[in-house]
Amino acid sequence: MFCTNCGKEVADGALFCTSCGTKIDQEPAAQPATEQPANAGAPESVTTSAPDTPQTAPVSASDTPKKFNTGIVIIAAAAVLVVALALLLFSGGGGYKDYKDLVQAYYEAIYNEDVNAMIKLFDKDAQKELKEDKDYIKEELEEMKEEMNDWYGRGWQRKVESGTREREERGTYSVRITVDGEFHEYLYIKRDDKDRYYIHEDYSDF
Repeated sequence: MFCTNCGKEVADGALFCTSCGTKIDQEPAAQPATEQPANAGAPESVTTSAPDTPQTAPVSASDTPKKFNTGIVIIAAAAVLVVALALLLFSGGGGYKDYKDLVQAYYEAIYNEDVNAMIKLFDKDAQKELKEDKDYIKEELEEMKEEMNDWYGRGWQRKVESGTREREERGTYSVRITVDGEFHEYLYIKRDDKDRYYIHEDYSDF
């Protein structure tokens, strides 16, 4: 180092210049530069861990709720309604709202020789007795169909027509029946207090 007054070289650590006696100001030793970290001055990023979420087991295809097919439900409901109406109209003691439908069912049962269908055309009380005579009813149906075939030919059931009903007594009516335009017979029917029609057992062939 050198004297700031005379410029003479002075030994390191000397307090006065040996040449001119001037007080030497001691300079602080230079501090070695410290290495700054690569990210010095950059804001520290704070890493926050996400809160632990409960792990759920994977849902298999069989566990997922299936979509409800409304179309199938509507069809099923309609089928149930049709069956209920059929049971109401044609099951035991159901009767018919329209007497012409009853007449048509009567001759269809003859044509098909259908014993059970014939029995269902009577009210509940009559059905109980008729069910005990099924063999007899079967024979009668066979004879009735054979006669109709002889008189009117095959396919006569499609030519049956019901005339107007005529009241005979309280709840009892006669219906004029024609086949292929020709008079065939009077069919006797009865009506209950619910306005439903049945074949009258007292005037039938059974």
